[in-house]
Amino acid sequence: MSVVSLCDGLFMFDFLKRGSAPSQKQIEKLVKRLTEPGGENAPRIEAAEKLAEWSTPESLYALLKRFTISSNVITQDIEEKRMVVRILVEKGNDAVEPILRFLSSHHNVEWPVQALSEILPHQELVPKLVEILEKVAAASDFTPPEHKADLIRAMRGHVTPEIANVLRQFLTDDDDDVRISAIEAISEAGEQVREPLLEAFLAANDRPRIRIRIAEMLADREWPVKGFRPKIEETLPEGFHLTAKGFVRRK
Repeated sequence: MSVVSLCDGLFMFDFLKRGSAPSQKQIEKLVKRLTEPGGENAPRIEAAEKLAEWSTPESLYALLKRFTISSNVITQDIEEKRMVVRILVEKGNDAVEPILRFLSSHHNVEWPVQALSEILPHQELVPKLVEILEKVAAASDFTPPEHKADLIRAMRGHVTPEIANVLRQFLTDDDDDVRISAIEAISEAGEQVREPLLEAFLAANDRPRIRIRIAEMLADREWPVKGFRPKIEETLPEGFHLTAKGFVRRK
């Protein structure tokens, strides 16, 4: 074999090696740097850029783990997370499945949902969000409350009747923060959710925080308690009253 042929072969081997998918060990090494909250931001940024450069489903899923920590300098932290969102949006459809996988298993979801909403048109985004919510609702007993609450809060600004319908399942959750997140998100769907919220109010006889939040929501939205007046009037929290026309008002 000539020297030229040998060099060509070594060059091709190096090219293929550099172009091959990273090993799990390589990815884990970068995730460790990516999720180190202390020190300078350069190692985190370098790790994020390398994961993005590999651009495999596993490396993009690993990149999303930047959202699981907050660095010590808040301004840097926000800028780095914005950078990761931009990277994911640039990846387009290649980033969709890694994002959906992340949403199903982590509770730091506000930034990933933002990225997903910039990648997918509205008509494709809503079914994906419904699918994730239904999956979490189905496994509610085994899902940490903070995961459910964060996912529900991330729906804000995206709530449609379809999403509101799934969110209703969380109005009876065992955790107050999950219920309140659902109350606040579901209200975006408009007065069509008035009755479910009134029913949730009455069901929360041992949950004062829930009743106060729903009373605040009814007052702010100026939704009447028509059809529920006698029971609502008896159970309104202190600091609220009903008008003659059936509207909740703060005293």
